[in-house]
Amino acid sequence: MGLWADWQATRARRQRVEVYLNHVLRESDTSVIDGLSSVVGDRHVAMRELTFSRRALGLIVAERDALDDRTAADVAHQLASVVASETRREPSLGALWSERWLAYTAAFAVRGSPESPATRLSRVLLAGAGMPEPTAEALQWATQYVQQTRSSLNEHLRSAFGAASLPEDVRPSALRG
Repeated sequence: MGLWADWQATRARRQRVEVYLNHVLRESDTSVIDGLSSVVGDRHVAMRELTFSRRALGLIVAERDALDDRTAADVAHQLASVVASETRREPSLGALWSERWLAYTAAFAVRGSPESPATRLSRVLLAGAGMPEPTAEALQWATQYVQQTRSSLNEHLRSAFGAASLPEDVRPSALRG
């Protein structure tokens, strides 16, 4: 590929990342904020943790479900500039995001747990919002939120980057080398 084609491909990839990231960065619906606020008692903390959970889920979806390995790196790179901008306005947010991101990735990476990944991520969400020992109802609510958000972001990722498809006459196992 020539320089012009490389530049166009890079630009197109960046635009797809922006489309996806716009969905990741959307503020949660008022009903979701109200739901978490009613459980934890602090609207500001609920909004912040929902923002962090949506970002973490967006990165997890990009890492696990993207067709191109560069997608997750591109999403993380563009998200880092958003976080840096927020950190300039409110210095504590950068460190708090890093702490929350580590908690989400650690919960997601657990293997052999009887709990589903969505439930483990829900526990992180609730702990970050101030509920380290959630009730069954709170955990059920948070798990439903995580599942719906992950599903929605997966759909937005496919919409922005395309879905994997094979010709009718090619079996998936035939692609293994």
